Amino acid sequence: MEAFDPAINYGPNDAGISAISIVLGLVGLIAISWLFGKVYSQVSKFFEDNNKND
Repeated sequence: MEAFDPAINYGPNDAGISAISIVLGLVGLIAISWLFGKVYSQVSKFFEDNNKND
């Protein structure tokens, strides 16, 4: 009896990972990074304007 070799018996799509899920994951990561940058810049601008008023 031969040993079980998962590299031969399973492929990359057997885990449910497809090209569309990889692309959506990357787009989501970029969108979240962009959104974080926008929120950070707005908060930073708010505190700078608040310091100028004091």
